[in-house]
Amino acid sequence: MAYLQVTALGKVGEPEGRTVFHFAFSIALAGLVGVLWDGFTPWAGVSWQAAAWLIPIGVLASLGQWAMTRAFSRGATLLVANLQYAGIVFAAFYSLFLFGDQITLLGWAGMALIVASGIAGTVLRNRALPDMPAEEH
Repeated sequence: MAYLQVTALGKVGEPEGRTVFHFAFSIALAGLVGVLWDGFTPWAGVSWQAAAWLIPIGVLASLGQWAMTRAFSRGATLLVANLQYAGIVFAAFYSLFLFGDQITLLGWAGMALIVASGIAGTVLRNRALPDMPAEEH
């Protein structure tokens, strides 16, 4: 739903910066509600050097959100969604090879469903809009 909303905001001319700001503000507000409900997670055993990684993570996440918002607002919704969902599969392979994690059969089935959905969405959209230029799909 968020992707569809970002696309709709882009089509009506909403600036990307404002969209990203409202997204970040909404997430911060939701986090605050969660903290008020359940309290803060204790940082026992976490060093300040490790906590300092939150700064570049936040900056890179913001830049990623900005780039994704820009792509969605320019009409590349299906392409960006497929690339983002592919990140789940890449993360699974990283966890296998870098950390030795085991992925259950249900996990593999979920990844297959995600990939199949992306392929089906692309094929069906291209069949439904054959006379449009590819960049408008």
